[in-house]
Amino acid sequence: MIVRNFGAVTLFLLAGCVAAHVPEPTAELAPPGADLGRLRRGRSLYVNRCSGCHRLHDVERFTDVEWGRAVQDMIHEAKVKLTEAENGDLLDYLTTFNTK
Repeated sequence: MIVRNFGAVTLFLLAGCVAAHVPEPTAELAPPGADLGRLRRGRSLYVNRCSGCHRLHDVERFTDVEWGRAVQDMIHEAKVKLTEAENGDLLDYLTTFNTK
């Protein structure tokens, strides 16, 4: 019985380890005229700050409006401290690389 359940437990644990799609901003991926520095700062904030409290979501998971609400919820409800520039960089990254 332990051997049978081991496979299910292993599969469950591995499913939780699947990394979110969080693309690295490059000149090839970014839209023409995009500020790569700003997009890279936004990604860094997402990876380093957001993952400190919860798992990262695929950037495609939410629309631009939903990302805006999610970030504002974190600022107001979870008391996340972001400067105005950081907030802009983060939202720029999330809304540039989602597909909605």
